[in-house]
Amino acid sequence: ENNHSYLDSHDLDQPVAALAGASREVLLVGDLIELMLRQASEAMRDSDAAKLNDISSLEGRVDRLQHEIKVYVSKVGQNGLARKDQRRAMDIVEYAINLEHIGDIIEKGIRPEIAKKIDLGLRFSDDGKSELERLFAVTLDNIRMAQSVFATRNADLARRLVEVKEDVRRLEKQSSESHLQRLRDGRVDSIQTSSVHLDMLRDLKRINAHLAAVAHPILDESGLLIESRIRQAAG
Repeated sequence: ENNHSYLDSHDLDQPVAALAGASREVLLVGDLIELMLRQASEAMRDSDAAKLNDISSLEGRVDRLQHEIKVYVSKVGQNGLARKDQRRAMDIVEYAINLEHIGDIIEKGIRPEIAKKIDLGLRFSDDGKSELERLFAVTLDNIRMAQSVFATRNADLARRLVEVKEDVRRLEKQSSESHLQRLRDGRVDSIQTSSVHLDMLRDLKRINAHLAAVAHPILDESGLLIESRIRQAAG
């Protein structure tokens, strides 16, 4: 257990230093989320339930850290903050909350779904398995991208993150549709794993929506209208 914390009470009267510390702390939470998702992904790939064991305790740490971050940020600059610092404080808290939601989805959704598949000895169809593995891989990439967007506030990267969320939605839709086609074809492996497959797709899509949320304040700031970009991309 790493007890090191960037939340230094001595910094509270220096908003810039305090918010920098809180930003570093929230990036640690993002690293824990990445670790949780990687373990889930490996458990699914290898049908190895032991790889799910750490997820609950990691989620407990995520919970505790995001709570500490919210409390700390609420104390920063009790005597009022500059506008820029206010905005940064909000972004930190929102990112922490989104990461906590993701931890929840992994712990209460994805972990039991994989455990059920392993316990019941179910096998995904080869297609279903590779579709899910692809979505896990994309989602892990997106966690790293979200971390970079949060740390650098780079508008191009933020825009990319929003576009990738659309890619994920397409992947999720395609996988649902091909899964339902396999059911219609009477594929036994697909019938047995149907609820697990569809639930995991839905959970991964939700995770990506929470990740993409980190991009919105940055794009708003750059005055880039996300909708028009997506419309162009879809056109």
